[in-house]
Amino acid sequence: MPPLASIASASAQPRTQGLEVMARHLLGTLLRTESVNKEYIAFLHSLGMTTCQLCRVNHQYLSGEDGKIRSTELVELLQAFAMPPCSLFLHAPGGIVNPKLRTNNMLHIARQMRWAKQYGIALLACHIGEVPESKDEFYYQFIGDLQELAHLAEECQQQFLFETGPMRVEWLQEILTDAGSDALGINFDPANMLIYNLPNSPRQMIAALAARIKVMHCKDAVRPPAGESRGKETVLGQGETEFAEVLPLLFAAGFTGPLIIEREIPIGPEQRRDITQAMTLLQALNQD
Repeated sequence: MPPLASIASASAQPRTQGLEVMARHLLGTLLRTESVNKEYIAFLHSLGMTTCQLCRVNHQYLSGEDGKIRSTELVELLQAFAMPPCSLFLHAPGGIVNPKLRTNNMLHIARQMRWAKQYGIALLACHIGEVPESKDEFYYQFIGDLQELAHLAEECQQQFLFETGPMRVEWLQEILTDAGSDALGINFDPANMLIYNLPNSPRQMIAALAARIKVMHCKDAVRPPAGESRGKETVLGQGETEFAEVLPLLFAAGFTGPLIIEREIPIGPEQRRDITQAMTLLQALNQD
């Protein structure tokens, strides 16, 4: 990734005007660090985005003096376009459930949490993996390690959020209860519930765990057709999450966090069109 210093400096010009709405929630998108450049951030800002969820903050940002310089340039560029990061999606390949991966990923997560604290980022999301539904020795070892992450989050005044994925709502609820920390919560992705074909609906997630939901991934999907194991992502509002009905339910349950668009296709004309359409829907739903 090229240095961002000249980009950040150039962004001091008058900003592109976003759409003016009386919004109750910050609106943004999941932003991978390799996608950061002035032109793309200006495009996102022009849609009315007011924040972002950073992703893939790896060793080149975490290590040494070069990492500090690169990190400062990254954050300053986002601030120059009035899109400061409110959340960090943690890099932990394979999650933290598998004991063969846990030590390395836990240490890497801790480094990222410390990095996030330096830049005032309090919401940390992570794909943790699938916890087998058996309360055995393996399970309680995992709970103990999870509690250590929760302690670190508490000390850093942060929250560690499970990205919704392959685990049933009821099982996720038990894990959070057994871990026993208010520093643990949920990065709610309703589309993943359909992609993984969970027996639960997004409405059931809200009914059971609304108080734990701190970030909303605005993503849509359809369940897998007969004979297939995984569903497919769609444009926001065109899938089976019933997004336009589900989001007001989350608001009514007291949700105050950011709304983060996630469209998992390569950056290009199609992705930009889909993000623009998603912002139009969110701005309509997000007005007081």
